[in-house]
Amino acid sequence: MRALVLASVIVPLLAAGCGDSDPPKLPMADTANPLGGSHRMEPWPSSAYEIADPSTETGVRLDIPAGGLVANANGDEIDPAPWNRADGFSAAAAIVTVFAGGVDGSTLVGHGDFAASLTDGSPTALIDLTTGTRVAHFAELDVPSAATPDSQALYLRPAARLTAGHRYAAVIRKSLKSKGGGELPVPPGFTALLADDDVDHPLYQRVRARFPEVRAGLAAVGIPESDVVVAWDFTVASDTFVRRLATSARDQVAARLATTRQTWTITDDVAVDDQIRRRIDGTLTAPLFLTQDGAYQPGTQLALDATGLPEYQKMYSIPFTAVIPTCAYTANAPVGIMMYGHGLNGTGTQAASGAIRATAAAACVVSVGTDMRGMSSPDFPNIARTLGNLNYGAEIFETLIQGLANHLALERAMETILSEEVFLCRPEDATATGCTAGARLTDPTKLYYYGLSQGHIFGTTVVAYTSKITRGVLGVGGGNYSTMLERSSDWPTYKAVLSGTFPDPFDVVLAINLFQQRWDFTETSGVANNALAATTNTPAKQFLLHMAIGDDEVPNLATEWQARTMGIPVLAPASVYTPYGMTAATGPLAAGASAMVIMDGGAPPVPVTNEPSPDTGMHNLTRNMAASKRQIKRFFETGEIVNECAGACLCAAGACD
Repeated sequence: MRALVLASVIVPLLAAGCGDSDPPKLPMADTANPLGGSHRMEPWPSSAYEIADPSTETGVRLDIPAGGLVANANGDEIDPAPWNRADGFSAAAAIVTVFAGGVDGSTLVGHGDFAASLTDGSPTALIDLTTGTRVAHFAELDVPSAATPDSQALYLRPAARLTAGHRYAAVIRKSLKSKGGGELPVPPGFTALLADDDVDHPLYQRVRARFPEVRAGLAAVGIPESDVVVAWDFTVASDTFVRRLATSARDQVAARLATTRQTWTITDDVAVDDQIRRRIDGTLTAPLFLTQDGAYQPGTQLALDATGLPEYQKMYSIPFTAVIPTCAYTANAPVGIMMYGHGLNGTGTQAASGAIRATAAAACVVSVGTDMRGMSSPDFPNIARTLGNLNYGAEIFETLIQGLANHLALERAMETILSEEVFLCRPEDATATGCTAGARLTDPTKLYYYGLSQGHIFGTTVVAYTSKITRGVLGVGGGNYSTMLERSSDWPTYKAVLSGTFPDPFDVVLAINLFQQRWDFTETSGVANNALAATTNTPAKQFLLHMAIGDDEVPNLATEWQARTMGIPVLAPASVYTPYGMTAATGPLAAGASAMVIMDGGAPPVPVTNEPSPDTGMHNLTRNMAASKRQIKRFFETGEIVNECAGACLCAAGACD
């Protein structure tokens, strides 16, 4: 039977030759992956789109040909230039392919059994070619596109961030069957690789040159070539490349603000309630790295110098919102300041929202926030514009570098102008509370971070790059947008736009993958592997992660992916289970430790497939639990991580009160 299958592939290839000495031509576009089938780019990522470049840390650079990326519904082709700057592919994005006629997913190893992906029984394999070892992952089909099997993506999703600079091979084995139960079609380019035959395709020699190492990887883990439908390799981008924009912006912000004193204005200053004496809305100055004076309009993006790094434009004004709890006026000593990271496409005003005010009062810290430029409410028109045409992606992805810069400028303001000139005891405060008029209410050495949802996702990066904040609490977020999006209850709105842009569902999958490549510059995925470590310009960090089982907006998969990548434990006995690849550490944990706490609010099970979760209410759980607030207070004050639940955090049973 296999001989007949091979013959059906090879004979047409031979017949396609123009003469006795001409290699057969592969039946696909010159810009398509020679190891693919029905779509242009799959399998993805792939060394078919890499070229040697000794000037990069990995020794390669992406070289996606013009016309290779999918065009939108209007026929606008995606310019590959922004992606071709990279020295490899995303360490976070899914590995994807597709087979004509579709795949029977019944034998795929799902995320409930990562360990099985390391066994010979798994129909998929992921091999680290640098170490010669298998990599834990789960595989799944794109369930929403089941009605169009020719376009139904097959995903391989690693359990944690891949290692920067390493090469990997993805393998589809013959135990994986077609939707009808038969053999999956072996791509003709792969048949040629197995035979070491030459074929006529501009990108074939790239994968052919790398195939001996793929062969060695298969042998190293005991997979016979005769049992492979297709195997392909790719290089993961270096951390140096992924972080170059953020590192440059951080260093420039620090240098600029070391010699330039920021200024501020107050636009609103009101009392809130008995717990919050002041809410302050205003502006402060920060270094600008955007074009068009940073205007919220089409075309505004990161200004780059001749080396491709952020280029300082001027100082400009950014908004801030702060709340000062009443306890700060009667405390025995100046209190700390908590930078708050806002939620999905929100604003810094969320630093004064109900749950955050309650946390500020409970922990007795001032809460202050600003906008995450690039993904804040005023950015939404540019976000929608990019979903319609990926050529406008710089208006989101690289613009987020400005969002990071704004938060670094806020950190500087927290320890200087805000502590020295704004967060003070006013004469009316002295009369009402007994504080000393003119006295500082805050201690600029006590700076902390708390971020929820998007504020968690980008907050990992904010804390990793800050020079003074060493303790960060991250709630109901995670890492790797390419895993989050499809499972989020927020996704249908965005998918509706993206599906109008790319009517073929597999093209939507590729678009998400392309997004992730540039989200890595600023989201958790870019720093999670060493966010805890001290670097030349930043001290070591501590993180406390809060996760709610059945979170409907950010899937638990993404939070666990981050925690595994960071190498942190779950806190016991607080956490109700221990995810794959993690350990449990019994609290209290001493200062310097990091951990994740898993809370159970009694939510019904969410889909195990890549479909949006129904509304469970769990995205709001952790922020509202009294146990969370007590834990945050202790963590900020001492660095200790203590279980504040009554045993396991079974919140529906009252254990988180």
